[in-house]
Amino acid sequence: MKQKSGWPWEGEDQAFHQRSGVKYPQAIKSDQLPRITVITPNFNQGEFLEETIRSVLMQDYPNLEYIVVDGGSTDASGEVLDHYARCITHVIQEKDTGQSNAICKGLRFATGDIFNWIHSDCRLEPGTLCELAANFRDSADLYAFEVCVEDTQGNPPIDSDHRIVNRNLSAAAMLRCDPYSFCQPGLWFRMESLYACGGIDRSLNEGFDWDLVIRYLSQFPRVQYSRSTGAMFRLHDQCKTIEETPISDSTENRVEQENDRIRAKLERKLSPRLAAASRLGRRREPWNQHVAAVLDDFNCSPVTSALGLMREAVNDPRARFSLRTGAAIVRLLSRYARNTPKPNVSS
Repeated sequence: MKQKSGWPWEGEDQAFHQRSGVKYPQAIKSDQLPRITVITPNFNQGEFLEETIRSVLMQDYPNLEYIVVDGGSTDASGEVLDHYARCITHVIQEKDTGQSNAICKGLRFATGDIFNWIHSDCRLEPGTLCELAANFRDSADLYAFEVCVEDTQGNPPIDSDHRIVNRNLSAAAMLRCDPYSFCQPGLWFRMESLYACGGIDRSLNEGFDWDLVIRYLSQFPRVQYSRSTGAMFRLHDQCKTIEETPISDSTENRVEQENDRIRAKLERKLSPRLAAASRLGRRREPWNQHVAAVLDDFNCSPVTSALGLMREAVNDPRARFSLRTGAAIVRLLSRYARNTPKPNVSS
């Protein structure tokens, strides 16, 4: 295997559980700690797979169940899996129909109390599992870490925020398209609650995580937020998209079509209050995209753009007058103020 430096290629001398403030004494048996299940779906991501696997195995967590599901890769993934197979609880190598199907295959073997999946182009950060076990309160349903973003070279992307803070997570906010921040690698679920809400919908490929989190929070809404970075999300051409990622028209159409399917399903199954939130979200989505386009247009006067947004918002105030719109207007006016020369004042 290729020699590299830094986490997770080199071990660290300090205890990984130092971040959580808890060091597990040797007298504590592994079965006295919550069992944590991590599933990694992989298909032809051999370039990154070893880093992902090592980031999980090097967590120094005594009660880990790690499952890797490979969908018939034809690259170096097989070599990586052969090298680490003895350290992985279950390795499944067979064709699947996509990421959601692969994760569901892994869940058939899962026995953990706490669960998340980490894609084979992402990684866990040091101490994540120890903090999770030490700090995940019984009164909380979902544990939310912050997530860092890197490119293929391990650097923060130039045109993207280098950090995603999971915040304001609720089924209603996500359905209404209210301001919220959501990045799946930082979210950890109670396994019992995951099954109770219906689990992962394997018929979905693009938005199955969004669908799951909404259904999960609709029944189990208590989120515990951490200020620690729990995972890395890698931004590259083949990754699942986030808001800043440029995507092709065909991919965008596929995402939009699946999004419509998800909303239609949720509007049938969720409470009337959440169904109404989803219908409002349908109206807000194109408006939010328009607001983002206005912010990205530096050729137009910021004042003209701000006034234009205010005039347009009047046409559908329920959907368009929102915190997101207000924040955009403030940003435009601030941009104007910064760029306006101050008059010279002579003494």
